Amino acid sequence: MIIYLCLIDVGITLLSFIFVSGIKNKKGLRRFSNTTVRDTQNESFNNNNSVNKNNEFLHWFSGFADGEGNFLISIDRSYVKLRFKICLHIDDLKVLQVIQSNLNIGRITVEEARSRCSFIVEDISGINTICSIFNNYPLHTSKKLDFQDFYEALLIRTKEKIISPANLEKILCLKNGMNSKREIFTYNTTKSPIIIDPNWFIGFLEGEGTFGIKTGSSMYLQVAQKNTSQECLNGITNYLIALSNNTKYFHTQNNKILPLNVTSAINAKTNVVSLVVSSIDALYYYILPLLDESKFYSRKFVDFKLWRMALILKIRGYYYTLEGKKLFLEISEILNKRYSTTMSAKRENVKEIINNISKKFEDIIKKDSPFDIELDLSYTENARKFRIANRSEKPKTVYIYTDEGLIEGSPFTSYSTAHKALGLNPSSNTCNRYIDTNRLYKNKYIFSSNPIDSASRG
Repeated sequence: MIIYLCLIDVGITLLSFIFVSGIKNKKGLRRFSNTTVRDTQNESFNNNNSVNKNNEFLHWFSGFADGEGNFLISIDRSYVKLRFKICLHIDDLKVLQVIQSNLNIGRITVEEARSRCSFIVEDISGINTICSIFNNYPLHTSKKLDFQDFYEALLIRTKEKIISPANLEKILCLKNGMNSKREIFTYNTTKSPIIIDPNWFIGFLEGEGTFGIKTGSSMYLQVAQKNTSQECLNGITNYLIALSNNTKYFHTQNNKILPLNVTSAINAKTNVVSLVVSSIDALYYYILPLLDESKFYSRKFVDFKLWRMALILKIRGYYYTLEGKKLFLEISEILNKRYSTTMSAKRENVKEIINNISKKFEDIIKKDSPFDIELDLSYTENARKFRIANRSEKPKTVYIYTDEGLIEGSPFTSYSTAHKALGLNPSSNTCNRYIDTNRLYKNKYIFSSNPIDSASRG
């Protein structure tokens, strides 16, 4: 597997990435696809005067708009102006260029002083195209309600060259009930039930999703949305759970992998609901096949690639080797970090870090993997077997250093006593994650199973 990721001024280019996952190959990974993945951020599109009839892209666009789009109505005396807008950080300029190129409408503005860019559609022809898209590729969040009001205003404006006072008042009423002013968030799903298209989900994931690593070791996939879009959240939950029905990537009929589980939590302050999948098995066997077969258009593409490497290190057991654990921690430190394109030195540094991670990953997976996933055992069971097979009779000695030297009480004769000295739960996984990796815990502590000199600590 050869991976070269590099940053460019307006995005990230994947020069070459051969997917290897699914059926076991020479490197021991599953193969969901044996084709080279195209970097859709730099893909050339057919420029014509009509909307590109690419169903996959239009479903993706609907999902992305559900996360990032806005429908706006402005009224100046008797003139009604309709506007569709997607506003992003300037680092994501490339995805707006992809959208404009595919749809052949709209304009892009860049505000360097505010580090943001926008895709704007406000001419009547473009607005008609936008409405046609969302009528055929429906939105699923509460943004669907804003679109319905927006579309109703368009129909009124289209019908009357000079809008009557009554209809102007009606449009004003629609405007005053949209977006942040909306108070009613229910809509009838009996006639048009929410059916999540895979491409819509990827678009929504790029707008509202997170490929995450928590506390240095736990992995997860998350999508979040206000509780005003509960019907959509239910639809996403059902869609993800249904992925468990796909067992074509297992090697045996008696696999021990549990069905996918989605947990839900709400932030009481923001009313944002987070849907989370955190099982390593579910992420690898159910989520990863979908992601591997999908097109990404935004910079989240790179977060996925980094997260994917970390997931393979976990599921194959490379995480339990010293070099695998070090690389996993490197990935967790850079994943989802936002770096301003105005800081070229920092951008070049990030580019170098990503390239180094890719090369290290390539070298690691050439080696025999500690876990045999052909047995279709759970990740937990494989980890338990590995720990038993590699259990040492020697007591676990832990040296904890800061810049000033050994902390009080060090060396410790067990992980639990070391954790207590730092005020952590004795059953914490901190020592196991950081020992002998030469990585700083909380930017302060280094864990080692042997004494180290001050030069090595530096």
